Order: sequence, then structure tokens, then C-alpha cells
Amino acid sequence: MLTLSVLHRIPKELEWAARSSGAGAYLMFRKVTLPLALPGIAGGGLLAFISGLDNFGIPAFLGIPENVSVLSTFIYEQVIGFGPSAFARASVLSILLAILALAGTGLQWLIVRKSKVDQTSAADKSVRVPLGNRRPGAELAVWGFLLVTSVLPLLSMASTAFLKAYGLPFVWENLTWKHFEFVLQNHAGTRAAISNSLMLAGMAGLFCLIAGTWFAHWRIQRPSFAGKAMEGAIALPYALPGMVLGLAMILTWIEPIPGWQPGLYGTVWLIFLSYVIRFFILQVKSSTVSIMQVGKEVEEAARINGARYWTRWRRVLLPLYSPGMLTGLFLVFLTAFTELTISSLLWTSGSETIGVVIFSFEQAGSTTHSTALSTLIVAAILLVLSVGSWLKQLWQRRIEE
Repeated sequence: MLTLSVLHRIPKELEWAARSSGAGAYLMFRKVTLPLALPGIAGGGLLAFISGLDNFGIPAFLGIPENVSVLSTFIYEQVIGFGPSAFARASVLSILLAILALAGTGLQWLIVRKSKVDQTSAADKSVRVPLGNRRPGAELAVWGFLLVTSVLPLLSMASTAFLKAYGLPFVWENLTWKHFEFVLQNHAGTRAAISNSLMLAGMAGLFCLIAGTWFAHWRIQRPSFAGKAMEGAIALPYALPGMVLGLAMILTWIEPIPGWQPGLYGTVWLIFLSYVIRFFILQVKSSTVSIMQVGKEVEEAARINGARYWTRWRRVLLPLYSPGMLTGLFLVFLTAFTELTISSLLWTSGSETIGVVIFSFEQAGSTTHSTALSTLIVAAILLVLSVGSWLKQLWQRRIEE
């Protein structure tokens, strides 16, 4: 996605100029397209790299049962194993994981520091390279890839949720609704987890919406070295793997000051604080995009006409900033709602989240219950995405009218 957004902003004129100067398709790609697309490629590569280092759910589900460990699951096993040196070993592993993540960030900076991309160019989504007769084959390959990697696993998961017992053939006499009934009505932990996840994601999203938008506005309106340094500090927790942040929160809030225990550790509020710290930058970046598209003269005109600070925000700025603000809110909410890495370390009895409950079901061998709850969550997310897409289309039509 990051690469695609950059490719859309590469002016066609540059490619046409290379073509008219005798460059072939390969030379044009190597000399023109690739250097200009490097920021997006490096950004996407870094995101994939950090996500791979940070990911806990996939290696926990697939690796732990087969004794295949990665750093994130190994840190988790050290922490839950307790013992006198458990946190010390986990801290050393977390430092190693953080070094690897920061090395990836530094590599991205080295790649893009000399790259130039015109962020003011309008996105051109027209076809650059027509495939001609090769298009049906290319589309078939892409759809086949998506079918195997996305659709079939979700259908397999959903079908397992309807089976009376895991491993039975998918025939009519083996189907039942009882697993959905169990996770929604009979299992108190699931109801508490859904409530906790909704509350934590909603509160984190609302806090980041207000504070993140205000910070982005201040950062753009009053540019300074201090603001740039603060933005870097805000972005650091997101660049670090979630397992590192979770362990840091434990070690910090068990006893922040020698002899003083604030009582935050072991509560749902520590998870909330961790969500805010980790996902705050998502709201800042989303709000920054909208704020940069609104000229300073708009706010200055409102000030000249006597509008006070809060009046300017309510009547002028908020309506203009709302697209980016709502995008950031949705991104923070959805990311926090489905989060597992931090929650796996910080949860205690009564503060379980949806990811923790699904993981616990699977660890206990209740595959049909874990797939039932997972199917419900996937259906809810798809519904929210559909509604969001519909609202976005309505908004665009309103703007065009």
C-alpha cells in the first residue's frame, strides 16, 4: 500500500521523457521509477520487517505447539515461566529484539535519505503499463494467490466453528451452533473480554483523537526542533516491537519509584496506557495529513473575524480536519481492538482481551471455541469495514456535489 501510494505520485511526464530518449522498459524502471519509488518501498519493507519481528499471535499459534520459537514467543515463555531470573532473561532478549527493530529503521533511513519524491503531486491512478493479452493471466494469478492465502483460511476457520468436534467431516449431521452460543452466552470470560476490548479500544481511540490532533496541529503551526524531537519520541514505541514495550511497562509500573507501588500493574488501566503509548503516532500521522491540506490562512481569517480559540476549532478547523481525524480514530480503534502482543504480557484475571481469550482457548485445546469467537470477530470487522466504505463513498459524493 505504501509503495502504491508513491507510484501513483510519480509524474507520467518523467517516464514519457525516458521513453522518448530511447530508454527501454527495464532501463526506465531502473533509472526513473525505482529511485522515485524507494521511499514507499523502504517504508513498506520496514513495516513488514517490524511486523514480522513484533508478531506474537501467528508464531504463538503455529510455533509453540511444535517447539518452534521466535524472539517474541521466547520472551513470552520467559516471562510466564517466572523464576528469579525470568525478567532478567526476558529483558536481555527484549534489548536484542529492539536493536534488530531499530536497525531496520536505520536501514530505511539510509535508503531514503537521498531519495526525492514530490508529495504535492496529484495522485495519478491511470494505467501506466497496459498488460494487453497478459492481463487475464495476471489477474487469475493474483486472484488465485488471494484465494489461497486469505479466503480459504477464513472459510476453513469458519467451517471448523460449526463442527460438533474438531476433525469431524463437514457434513450436515456434524454441524451445530452450540460453540457460538457458548462463547456468547455461557462463557463469562468471553463476554468480559469483548467488553474490555471495546472499552480499551474506544478509550484509546478517543484519547488519541483529541490529544493526537492537538499535537499535530501544534507541530505544524509552530515548527521547531523540540516539536520534531517530540514526534520522534512518540513514534519510537510504535517502531519497537510490542513485546518489548509490554515488558518495559511491566518493569516500569511494578515499582516506578523504590518503595512506591501505584497499583497500576495488574489492572486493565496498564493495558490502556500501553495502547495509548504505542498507537498514539497513528493518530498524529493521520491528523497531520488533513492539517497540512488546510492552509494557515483559514484559521487566520477566522481569528481576524473575532473567532476565539475554541470557536475556531468547533466551527472551522474540526470540519476541515475531520477526514484525517476519523481515519486515525478508526485505525487506532481497530488496531487496539485486535491487539494480542502487549495484552499477552499485561493481562490478569478480569482484564482479558479478545485476543487473549482466543489464545487461551487454543492453548487449552478448545479449537472449536477459538474458531467460533474468531469467526464472530472477523464478521464484525468486515461489517465495520463495509459501513466505513459506504460512509466514505457518501462523503465523497457530498464533496463532489
